[in-house]
Amino acid sequence: MSAKGVVGGVLVALTLLSITSSVLLSQTARDLVKGNLIQFNDNGAWCWYQDERAVVDTMSGRLIVGSIANNRGVGGTGRDGDVDVVFFDFQKRTSQRSLLAKGNSNFSGSDDHNAPAFLIRPDGQYLVFYAGHNNNYSSYYRKYAAGAWGTQQVFDWSKQRPGGVNFQTTYSNLFYLSLEGRTYNFSRGNNKSPNIMVSTDLGDTWSYGGQLTMNANVGYVNGYLKYWSNGVDRIDFVCTEYHPRDYPTSLYHGYIKNGKSYKSDGTLVDSNILDTLNIPTPVDFTRVLADSTILHGDTMRRCWNIDVQRYDDESIATLVSARANNNEGGSSSAINPDHDFIYCRYDGVKWTSTYLGKAGLKLYASEQDYTGLGALCPNDPNTIYLSTPYDPRDDTNLGVHEIFKGVTTDHGATWSWTAITRNSVRDNLRPIVPAWDKKNSVLLWLRVTYSSAQLFDAAVVGIVDRSSDVSVAKTYVDATLANTTLSDGSPLTVTGPDSTAGPADNKWHLRTGIWNGGSVFTSAELGGENAPALKTHVTVPRAGTYDVWVNFWGNPTASADWRIKAGISPDAMQLFRSMACKQVEDGDHDTKLVLTGSGNIGLYQAYLGRVQTSGSNAFDVFVDDSAVQVATTGTLRADIDRTCYDGVSYAGVSTVVNVLEDQQIPTEFKLNQNYPNPFNPSTSFEFRVASFGFVTLKIFDILGREVATLVNEVRPAGVYKVRWDASSLPSGVYIYRLQAGNFVSAKKLILMK
Repeated sequence: MSAKGVVGGVLVALTLLSITSSVLLSQTARDLVKGNLIQFNDNGAWCWYQDERAVVDTMSGRLIVGSIANNRGVGGTGRDGDVDVVFFDFQKRTSQRSLLAKGNSNFSGSDDHNAPAFLIRPDGQYLVFYAGHNNNYSSYYRKYAAGAWGTQQVFDWSKQRPGGVNFQTTYSNLFYLSLEGRTYNFSRGNNKSPNIMVSTDLGDTWSYGGQLTMNANVGYVNGYLKYWSNGVDRIDFVCTEYHPRDYPTSLYHGYIKNGKSYKSDGTLVDSNILDTLNIPTPVDFTRVLADSTILHGDTMRRCWNIDVQRYDDESIATLVSARANNNEGGSSSAINPDHDFIYCRYDGVKWTSTYLGKAGLKLYASEQDYTGLGALCPNDPNTIYLSTPYDPRDDTNLGVHEIFKGVTTDHGATWSWTAITRNSVRDNLRPIVPAWDKKNSVLLWLRVTYSSAQLFDAAVVGIVDRSSDVSVAKTYVDATLANTTLSDGSPLTVTGPDSTAGPADNKWHLRTGIWNGGSVFTSAELGGENAPALKTHVTVPRAGTYDVWVNFWGNPTASADWRIKAGISPDAMQLFRSMACKQVEDGDHDTKLVLTGSGNIGLYQAYLGRVQTSGSNAFDVFVDDSAVQVATTGTLRADIDRTCYDGVSYAGVSTVVNVLEDQQIPTEFKLNQNYPNPFNPSTSFEFRVASFGFVTLKIFDILGREVATLVNEVRPAGVYKVRWDASSLPSGVYIYRLQAGNFVSAKKLILMK
């Protein structure tokens, strides 16, 4: 047992562990995620008609993510409607949240339609726009330069548009075309339609630019548009005629180039989009998917656009949701249709449509056509993501929305599916994939209890997948009285040890039982507490780069929301809740852990970031309790909001470089011997893939334990070289194993330090 468990009875603890483990092994693990789940914002959400909601700055090595906070989430009314931006550093793997605007400064409350859109200017500065949801006539914008956000500016459409406007502003869609030297922002406004504002000085000043489409007034608005841009000379869009509840909507595609708009095939539609003359209607563009189209035996009614993307091969794709066999109009809450997902693709000649799977019923009463949505991958035309309560592999009803990854090898005619999230307690909604490159990607989504666009408890989470990073099995470090002190380094005094709840005395309690190491530090078990911040000192085998997680226990039921506050520095701690984290799975670590406990609790992990050790071969993790009730600004709440801090996990980080050589396509699969061999600390592998398919290249120690995954993805046929840095591992004999389809090959290698 660990030092913290020694003070309890060794025999008692081992007996408890033996008795309960056999019973709890059958407990279903919840909140599972394929990949390293990262929390970017503990309170945030977005609608799907603002773009880009997240952008990758390759020059600064950061991800930029915007969202809207809500009073149902962390911080309560103190953060209601806040417009947030998060910078995530790819090197350090840490997040920094900034406030763009207080929720009550521009808008009348929180609404996920108010989320910001970002643009990285050619000079490296950032531009951000946000607007209220039919709240006023203004679009708000700020510029980020010299490490700070500038003063908020206001574009008042009612003053800038000649003759004024007759409808309030919603949405921001921000794009720059380098060949034109113009920056565009598309917002819904006058005539309930998409209006344009234009800048010729990278967004420093703006003028009214016209109206993109027009329609006769039918119901709420005159069309919904999703946009994409190559940043050079073209902006593509897909649009509906109206809101699906008001009209049996179809879907149309067009594009903008040099101030003009065109159909998919290049037929001119509007010779000047920057005026108010001869404004086209949505039906003037190319019809992508018609209302009443029959797919998979369902009649697709009242289509709604989800995402659009034009790829390097000039193909265009769009994701669509549609009602399955339901054409009920109106806003009655009794209307609750089934929905389907459809993939549409333009090959340069014609549009084709493919049924993807069931999208489920509406998310809440007053919006008959809100679904979990999906995302196209900007740098990979063969990959999409869907949020659905039905498994697309067999239509199993999952009860909540899960994220699935779809991969096609035939231009979207058929898809194979992998579950990204599994056994979730809350919905996983509205995935987005910001543009990056062919070797790296980010998948973002909302882990959420969604009551409406104005009432939600959501966190922004996601997975960062970089080809240069290699996953290594984690090592667990139990938090004990021997390695844990108060955050200032002074000794930690606890109550206990015992197997019952600790008193409400603002102290940490040492609770014994079935935890890892036999005990766990707990707070707020019986009363709202504010226990002091802790510091756990972790020693690693050698100097290097390490990913770090904190492990805590939580009850995944919706009524229980256990949490912890933690970070790798005392001034950069985040609040982590069981609702926005993933449970630890068997096999994640190089030793076996206790993963479940009584009362349905499970061991959760929260990713803290990346540390570089040197000299001392050690780092510190800072931990604090947090029993503030969700949706309040400071009410301490006990029991179901308790903190159970168990320990720290770390994993050495190695990097690889994958190079597809410009050679003839190989006719056979082959795995070559690594070179050099023996090696210290890096070596290279070459392998040949004869056909498109899923490829894995993994490293195992001599006992068969996986220590690194170098390749784990779909690869086209070709010759590959992969470099591996094993500086975080000890000397010894290892085995590397390639699997590509039915081909499997393994060889030995020797690390000699």
